[in-house]
Amino acid sequence: MQQTEFQAKDEKLNIRKAISKYLYKWPWFIASVLIFVAGAYTYLRYSIPKYQSKTTLKFDKKQNDLSSALADLDNLGIGLGNADELKSEAAVVNSRPILMQVVKNLNLNVEYFSAGEIKDSQLFVKVPVTAEVLAYTKEKFVSSGYSITEIKGNQFTLHTEKKKNITGEFNVPVRLDFGIVVLRKNSEITPKSEYKIVFWNPVEKVKKLEKTIQVNLPDEKAMLMDISLIGSLPEKSEAILNEITKQYNLDGQRDKNLQAQNTQEFIDKRLEVITKDLSGVENQKEDFQNRNRIVDLQAQAELALQNTSENTKALLQQQAQLDLLNSLSSEASKGNSQLMPSNLGLNPSLEQTISQYNSLIITRNKTLKQATNENPAVIEMNREIASLKDVIRDNIHEQKQTVQTGISQLQNQITTNNGVIEKVPGQSKVYRGIERQQNLKEQLFLFLLQKREENAINLSVDVPKAKIVNPAFTEDAPVSPKKDIIFPGAFFLGLLIPFAIFYLLFLLDDKIYSRDDIKERSGLGVLVDIPSLKDNENHLVQKNDFSELAEAFRVLVSNLKFVLPAKDSAKVIMVTSSVKGEGKTLVSVNLALTIANKNGRALLIGSDIRNPQIQRYDSEPVKRKGLTEFLYDDSVNVEDLIHASTTNPFCDVIYAGTIPPNPQELLSNGRYQKLIEQMSSQYAYIIIDSAPLMLVSDTLSIADTADATLYVLRSGVSKNILVDFANDLVRDSKLTNVSFIINDVSKRAGGYGYNYSYGYGYSQTKDKKSWWNKIFKS
Repeated sequence: MQQTEFQAKDEKLNIRKAISKYLYKWPWFIASVLIFVAGAYTYLRYSIPKYQSKTTLKFDKKQNDLSSALADLDNLGIGLGNADELKSEAAVVNSRPILMQVVKNLNLNVEYFSAGEIKDSQLFVKVPVTAEVLAYTKEKFVSSGYSITEIKGNQFTLHTEKKKNITGEFNVPVRLDFGIVVLRKNSEITPKSEYKIVFWNPVEKVKKLEKTIQVNLPDEKAMLMDISLIGSLPEKSEAILNEITKQYNLDGQRDKNLQAQNTQEFIDKRLEVITKDLSGVENQKEDFQNRNRIVDLQAQAELALQNTSENTKALLQQQAQLDLLNSLSSEASKGNSQLMPSNLGLNPSLEQTISQYNSLIITRNKTLKQATNENPAVIEMNREIASLKDVIRDNIHEQKQTVQTGISQLQNQITTNNGVIEKVPGQSKVYRGIERQQNLKEQLFLFLLQKREENAINLSVDVPKAKIVNPAFTEDAPVSPKKDIIFPGAFFLGLLIPFAIFYLLFLLDDKIYSRDDIKERSGLGVLVDIPSLKDNENHLVQKNDFSELAEAFRVLVSNLKFVLPAKDSAKVIMVTSSVKGEGKTLVSVNLALTIANKNGRALLIGSDIRNPQIQRYDSEPVKRKGLTEFLYDDSVNVEDLIHASTTNPFCDVIYAGTIPPNPQELLSNGRYQKLIEQMSSQYAYIIIDSAPLMLVSDTLSIADTADATLYVLRSGVSKNILVDFANDLVRDSKLTNVSFIINDVSKRAGGYGYNYSYGYGYSQTKDKKSWWNKIFKS
């Protein structure tokens, strides 16, 4: 249970530590948020809002209920059959021919702007000066802009982008760099500022419309189509959408009328031929009656023809079918560019094939308006057209054979029956043959007249291809920019970017900042945190000193009582570090000055003979022999080495002396241990300022003389690997009774929020804190 509570407590502290790192960087977060929010405000202030305009079309699956006369005229292309055809119509809506017509009708190749200090406002309806391009003289022309700044009466001055001035008169053509234009003045609007006119190549404007116009099918079964456009001027977008639907319906009406017109021409040609044939048969009948003086052959041949009447009717039908097939065969033998007549009462499969052929011809002709004959789509359609043409010819040939076979059978039956009529005069046979030809021509003539009237009715009916369910309208809320997204997004980015930067910095940071960093990597204790000092502050503990530095070393002395063993002789404390510059000499000197008192003197020995630093802290250094001379020369007296500290009279110092060429040999010759043994009876404490362990092995040679080892790490300088190095030395028993000291700890060590203060209220002056410090302190 207790272990669980400790784990929860540690986890809470780690979370607090992680959060404190970022809270310490709060000025960066606030600055970043302010910059992003200011940028978002500037963007929203000067950006042009864009709105979405939309219109909805509805297609009828079939519109064959216009008239009973049109029940079998399915070839006229009114209505759509299925969702696949609806998808193809979506491509037609956004096709270049329709968009080009929209650009021309609305004069979209000319744009107008009212000049502003920062941004220009586009105009569409209330324009003081309008322009029209009469002709283009430059082939590779994209766009060209001009400014109108001077309007005096009926004259104006255009300024080009190249600082060229062009003067002209309204309603009079003027030649520009790309072509000839005419400008017209709107008398109802008085120009108040500078205006800009941008001329576009219509093809380039069509390309832009292709990219901006969106065609969607929200419900294919309902046969609905949504056409939308996003722009900065709602009235302009709505005008474009309304014009697109108008041109689309006109295009569909033209396609329907084209097919109906071709059918009309075919019927008229056949009527001319049938009229001539019928007139010849009637003249032949009249001549036969006059020549043979026949008034009524029906009574004479009634009995003889009674048995052949049904066969004769069937023969007439078959001959009519054969005549139509012969006519249709001559049409099928022509090229692949003409439409073929359909719905002439022939075989349903043949009628369906002809309808598919006509639809494919229309589609190819539309495509040829935008592409060439080498276009892969056109080639594929030509291949399909030729294939359908072959299928039509084969069907016609098969039906002709079938009809001819039926005619032969009927003629054989009639011949057989006529053989029975031996008593009927031969004139009757000839007369019935003439009447048979007359009836055949009359039936075909009436059939064509009926189809011509039905086709004329359908041609006169103006039914739009698509019904406009919703005329073009614009939504109230702009599509962009969106304030409800941009401001929160800017605020979020203002927090996220510095957080990401600091996260990477903290992730890559491998330095020691506080005792928590040591606890995470080592089980050795931390005796004290030495506060960070400024260059102008005193780096030595003075008499009656109540500074943070003095309080820190008093804490160190108190904690050393729990580390040092109980003994009658001097307690030896060795101060070391991993590398140079971590502050071991500062700790050694101040520890000696703090621990020395009238109840127990202290001796500070400068044992870093390679790079001695203790003399830097002595205000009156005296040149005398040091540790090096004692280790090298047996005749040197210890008393000659001791130097009394000017800061604390109870503290003595032995300087390192002359830098030797062989420090390792001197420290390991045994005289150092004799020095410690000799001084142990004279002092209560001996502090050894040793060399860095990671750089040289000098300290390991004298480590056995120490009762306790103080391992100094510098906050913000020492890396984590140095803690591991100290752990390895302890594990290998190279150092004993080791404790850490963290030097140069700031009040916000590493941003973790640890406020290291050793004044405890005893300082002579009380720091005045600003209101924001009080807030964050609380």
